Amino acid sequence: MLLRHTLLYLPAQIVGPLFQLIAVIVWTHVVDEHTLGVITLVTATHELLQIAFLTWWSQYALRYFGRYHDRGEISRFYRTENAVLLVSVLLQSLIAIAVLLLVIAPEANSALLIATTGYVITRTLNLYIGERARAHHQIRVYSIQTILGPSAGFVVGLILIKVIGSSAEWPIAGYAVAQLAATLIVLPNIGHARSFWQIDREILHQALRYGIPIVIGGALGWVGLNASRFIINEMSGVAAAGLFAVGYGLGQRAAAVAAMLVTTAAFPLAVKSMEQGGSKVAMRQLADNAALLIGVLAPSIAGIYMLRMELVHLLIAASFQQVTLAVLPLSALAGSIRSVRAHFVDQTFLLHNRTRLMIVVAAIDATATAVLGVVMLRYWGLAGAAGATVLAAIAAAIASFALGFSKFGLMLPLNHLVPITLATAAMAAVLSQLPEATSPLVLASHIAAGVTVYVAVLVPLYATSLLRMFRLRQQQSES
Repeated sequence: MLLRHTLLYLPAQIVGPLFQLIAVIVWTHVVDEHTLGVITLVTATHELLQIAFLTWWSQYALRYFGRYHDRGEISRFYRTENAVLLVSVLLQSLIAIAVLLLVIAPEANSALLIATTGYVITRTLNLYIGERARAHHQIRVYSIQTILGPSAGFVVGLILIKVIGSSAEWPIAGYAVAQLAATLIVLPNIGHARSFWQIDREILHQALRYGIPIVIGGALGWVGLNASRFIINEMSGVAAAGLFAVGYGLGQRAAAVAAMLVTTAAFPLAVKSMEQGGSKVAMRQLADNAALLIGVLAPSIAGIYMLRMELVHLLIAASFQQVTLAVLPLSALAGSIRSVRAHFVDQTFLLHNRTRLMIVVAAIDATATAVLGVVMLRYWGLAGAAGATVLAAIAAAIASFALGFSKFGLMLPLNHLVPITLATAAMAAVLSQLPEATSPLVLASHIAAGVTVYVAVLVPLYATSLLRMFRLRQQQSES
């Protein structure tokens, strides 16, 4: 079931994140460091606001939406949902404008203020509708929310840059327009109420009890992920933040894309296992999820490291290349460690309603990132700031694994780690022998070669398991 659901979600996990990666690359060729710095800081600010003012509710919806639907109590949920969304987008918009004027761009004009407000509102709706669609396995709705904003928004923003100008408001406005379209397209097909103020206090209190620890943990997680951007902005200026954003953004996006290929379908299946079979069954499902996650992450991150020179020289504008080469591999490593923690170990806390433990783990990540970031930026520059995120991610992962093993019987997919390691090592060995690509076509062939080697080594190692799965499916179809 995990593999089937993963394949159904696959287009959404490829197209949207792929355009986010493309955007980071293309922006280096069409805007300057200052503009790119503003764009990345605006989007990072919204990520924090989303965590602070809506994650508590969206995570509650992801965990319990199906229960209200199955019990025929969905109208109670919808009424409360509308009020939460309204208050959330108002607060996020006001605070985003304040941060923009006080921290990011004090010289911001009215066009940038309007674009930022539109981006915050529409992005909030896209993210929430997508999460609710995941809870109810509405793959079409989820795909539209995930794909249309990043892809069409990038295209519209690029057109606005070419037609009007290369200042930050136009790419931000492009995303706002596309995100609004994504919301309006699915609105007739998703359940919702028309009233805003018939709040169900019981649901609201339950959501707050469940979600507030997630908010605190998420905010601390945001610090771990984004503090380096703001530290650099404060200590070295917004242009330096723009230089850092390319390698850091590419590394984080690459790790996130690789993880999202398999994780979107995974957690709802773990929730179902917990509801139907209890903790031990859910832990086995999490271990299966982790095997698939590591099986995608390991070759992806190894491939980025082995091909980093040609990736940067062929895709990134010359003025960004030196910093990107230093930052990209470190960022990808930190992102992969955080992905394993977030989509494997931390989900143990969610399943057992022990969300306060996420605060402990996230606090370690945030504190280490902030402290080490200041120190390492001062002594080793932008590469030092990226290295600080790796050390912080390792420290938080150690704490998370220790809690998972000791309190909830977390299981590692040990029988999968050896085949994945062998296949990844074989792929890296082949890539190390290839000359640096001189064109995008040759780079694509190198990537294809790495994928081919990885799959060619992995398939024989899993031949027995695949044959057993095929026979079981054949027996089920015959019966």
